[in-house]
Amino acid sequence: MKNYIRALFIIIPLLFNSNLFSQDTSYISIAPQDIQRMLIPGKPPIFSLQISAFYNNGLMDLAADDNTSFNKGDFINGRNFGTRHGYGFSLTGKLALHKEGNIRLIVSGIYNRLQSNFVISSSPQGKVGYNIFSGGVGLEDNFTPDRPFKPYISFEIMPSVIGGSAVLSTDSSDFNLTILSSFRIGLEADFGFEYALNNNVGFNMGIKLTHANLFLKDSKASSNINQTYLNDLLVTPKIPYAGWKQFFFGSIYTGINIYFGMKNRK
Repeated sequence: MKNYIRALFIIIPLLFNSNLFSQDTSYISIAPQDIQRMLIPGKPPIFSLQISAFYNNGLMDLAADDNTSFNKGDFINGRNFGTRHGYGFSLTGKLALHKEGNIRLIVSGIYNRLQSNFVISSSPQGKVGYNIFSGGVGLEDNFTPDRPFKPYISFEIMPSVIGGSAVLSTDSSDFNLTILSSFRIGLEADFGFEYALNNNVGFNMGIKLTHANLFLKDSKASSNINQTYLNDLLVTPKIPYAGWKQFFFGSIYTGINIYFGMKNRK
């Protein structure tokens, strides 16, 4: 009991000591200039030009077979597109629609390549590759357009022309197949950021999801045995290479931005 009383005599004076609750501000200092620059608003760009390079990874029916390699039977039966990995490039113009600059009209020109023997080894059953030439128009919401660090999200309507070629291995000789160019309309979602190195130039990084054949799917037989259309619609009676297939892939990207009319405060 005496020990408890002795402890109270020690604690009570400390509770009434104002220094116990006072804040020590001796550690506070001014943030480095680079950090201050990121926080101080400036003038957002009126227009910017974004140039990016992609690494593509096929999803859903662009994921080849279960082992991600080309399977001739699956490809002929229309189970999938027979490929998975690839690359691409884009050129995007971004126009601010008001003074604050966060809502931007975006217009893009895009090229993507997907092929079964990109990154992974060639399959003994053959190979296939696709070229996708796309345009895009949409809107971007840039959360901090008046600061150097500019995270954004955007959506685009994307008309595309998709074509390519395949080589199917046989016991005697390889069978060459041309995939005729087909027109499709899709959607694209983009999540990324820009960082302005100065008032004229910056860089970008992000991820992109592309569904290139969301609309206008079609399948039809070709009169030439060495040719086929994209054939992404399931039809009856069944024809070679035809099936309900989604040309859907994800991308990671990086590149540079060129700014017009931007002014960051220093």
